[in-house]
Amino acid sequence: MTVTMLQSSEEEALFKIEIDADTIENAITKEFVMVTEGENKEPQGLPLSNRAMMANHKELDRIAAQALNNILPSYYMGALKELDITPMSYPKIMPQETKLGEPCVVKIQVALEPKITLEEYEGLEVSYVPVVVTEDDVNQQMQGLRQQRGAADDDEKLLASLPFDSIEEFAAEIHTSLVSLAQEKSELNIKEAVVSKLIETNPCPLKDEAVDQQVALQIHQFRQKVGSKRFEEYLKSTHRTIEDVKKEVRPEAEVTVRRNLLLAAVAQTQALEVTEEDIKQTILQQENSIMDMALDFETRLKRMEETPGAKEQLIHSIRLKKATDYIVDKAILTEGEPVRILDEQTQGPQ
Repeated sequence: MTVTMLQSSEEEALFKIEIDADTIENAITKEFVMVTEGENKEPQGLPLSNRAMMANHKELDRIAAQALNNILPSYYMGALKELDITPMSYPKIMPQETKLGEPCVVKIQVALEPKITLEEYEGLEVSYVPVVVTEDDVNQQMQGLRQQRGAADDDEKLLASLPFDSIEEFAAEIHTSLVSLAQEKSELNIKEAVVSKLIETNPCPLKDEAVDQQVALQIHQFRQKVGSKRFEEYLKSTHRTIEDVKKEVRPEAEVTVRRNLLLAAVAQTQALEVTEEDIKQTILQQENSIMDMALDFETRLKRMEETPGAKEQLIHSIRLKKATDYIVDKAILTEGEPVRILDEQTQGPQ
């Protein structure tokens, strides 16, 4: 592999990867054998005499493109390491036509993390809202369950459908569950308060291109969540255009980009490293389909690595999480007026 930097600035880099002719032909041959398994009777692959048959195959372009996709992720990661650059987005991949007997040339463009000077990120003084559990919260939860089970004033009827021997034991379980939820909410409030303070105390100019990309990502994620049909119905029912939605999500996108840039700067300043164990635990904890949950780590990792830039983005997100944990650990926290857990759930995030 040969890597050449074509253009580089503080905002982005354009580089070229050249894969030698033998390597790309071997990849195409392997993909060809797999795709035409029913047609090709040679168990050990293609004999040399069949090279012409492969070259004239009607789906050669598609096969060659898939062959390149199969091997490009490892070359992409190697290029990033060789050029010593850290992208902040998925790459824009521009392959030239792949031909048998010729090297494969791929141009790749990535947005780069800008250089940011941090004014203050340790010892941030922050006030946050703690979330607590009261007796009223427990009673309210129990009352709701009584109504659902049709056992408003009948303890025996309620307990008959539950794995508890007494109302006291049931109430204790509710209390434990609410306390766990309250702790999670309190920790989230702390993180949000500290990150907001980080943004407030560190000016960070933004490039429109970075915000535009984040806007597109948020809309894409929302469309995937609700489905394309329901998304179009949402636009129609609310009399919005896609441009209206872009304007509405832009302020949130600006905060997200600014937050990520500052946290990346913290990670770089503190030289926060991402280990293979970090990657493994993150992949295993990701929400997946039921079928994916049955897959082992190596299989999940292999699937991720099939998409150029996917593993790099995962590593980037882990670094941001570590940076968040770091500034939270160093922050000076002051408790504000507490809120009840059920009030927090009703009101939503502040």
